[in-house]
Amino acid sequence: MSCPPFCSNPVREYRFQATEETIAELRRLRAPWASFSVSSHFLDVRMADGAVVRVQVEPADVEDLFEAFRIEAVNATDAAGAFDVERAFEDAGDFAAGGNDIVLFTGVTWSEPGAAIADNATASLAVPAGSTMHFSGHPGQLSETADVVCVTTDAIVIAASTGEGLLVRTGLAPNTLDVVRDREVIARFLQDRGYASADE
Repeated sequence: MSCPPFCSNPVREYRFQATEETIAELRRLRAPWASFSVSSHFLDVRMADGAVVRVQVEPADVEDLFEAFRIEAVNATDAAGAFDVERAFEDAGDFAAGGNDIVLFTGVTWSEPGAAIADNATASLAVPAGSTMHFSGHPGQLSETADVVCVTTDAIVIAASTGEGLLVRTGLAPNTLDVVRDREVIARFLQDRGYASADE
């Protein structure tokens, strides 16, 4: 039993964060890109040197009926059948210049007893007795009544030197990836995570 630094009550804590292999592959994305392709499960980047980096979601069964997800990056250069041939790759745009910045973000997935949720819920929310609910968010959103917490790497932001960016995060549906290009959405995400500077 332990307590993360962002939690006030003792909980069962697990960690499912980016591996050294993932970090090494993400570092490759700093170099010039040739093209990339986005789907609901993958971000595939063809690098200018011919290598292919695939960003995807990796699941883990933390406890019974408690699953967590993290961002994973793998070398897909030689992976047989790694690509859906009908999925088009698009020009790398500003990422082709290289010098891209990669930032990893910490998320949390937690569960809490239905009784605790019912105590804090509005009258319109019916929570079955004896139930447990699961949530995901950033550390600042962690509930004080959480009884199981898993710290994850739930998002990355890739930014070109010109300011173009991609927000890549675990999706709402299990095992899905959400890739966002809208600058305003990315800016709000950065601010929500405490990354944006005070003058932005």
